[in-house]
Amino acid sequence: MINIYKINNFLKNLLDPESMADVAINGIQVDNDGSEVSKIAFTVDASYAAIEKAAEERSSLLITHHGIFWGKVEPITGAHRNRIKRLLDANIGLISYHLPLDAHSEYGNNIQIIKKLGVKSPEKFAPYKGNQIGYIGNLDETLRIDEIASKMGLDLGSKGVNYLGFGINDIKKIAVVSGGAGDNVFDAIRSDADLFITGDSCHELYHVALENKINVLFAGHYFSETFGVKALMKKIEEEFGLQTAFLDIPTGL
Repeated sequence: MINIYKINNFLKNLLDPESMADVAINGIQVDNDGSEVSKIAFTVDASYAAIEKAAEERSSLLITHHGIFWGKVEPITGAHRNRIKRLLDANIGLISYHLPLDAHSEYGNNIQIIKKLGVKSPEKFAPYKGNQIGYIGNLDETLRIDEIASKMGLDLGSKGVNYLGFGINDIKKIAVVSGGAGDNVFDAIRSDADLFITGDSCHELYHVALENKINVLFAGHYFSETFGVKALMKKIEEEFGLQTAFLDIPTGL
């Protein structure tokens, strides 16, 4: 029988969360009754909207990048209570993997982005508490920013997307750290990257990018972290032969 524990054991072995310091609780965050899983919903954020949609899809398991527990004691009140109650009422288990999914060398957000751009031999990049969570590498041929955005499936004019074009137009060396990783621009500068891609826009980095003549693409926190979730969904489909659904609930940020 394929249940939440079997799936989480597979993910734990694949993503190795114990090797990485993280503020999030990785793994099972909310249990279901242990019954057989027939359909799994995947999404970036364990929001109430995502839980409700998973219930509508008749999923018995929700796998997310951002869960509802972040390593501190939190009273089960208000919106936090509502999310947990909806999971329990619908008998939906919740599994979340945060930094282990960002950093994974095959299914992670960062490796998925940089390979999608055509970097053939990416290297680990951007240290965080003893691990490197991003990737950096060279394209075979230079690309302009509109071509890079197109490869990512990103509209440069969409809400939440900002581009600081202070470097060279013909981009070859790219560094990627998804989500809220603006500070890693300094690692990109030290590594002589032509372009640094992250999620969240950051006011403080405007002059940093300008004065260091580096291009910075803020692709949006949500968008930049859909890549690993979708890759993990495909892996679970292949491994277990289960029906899956990606719940696209963008924040515009």
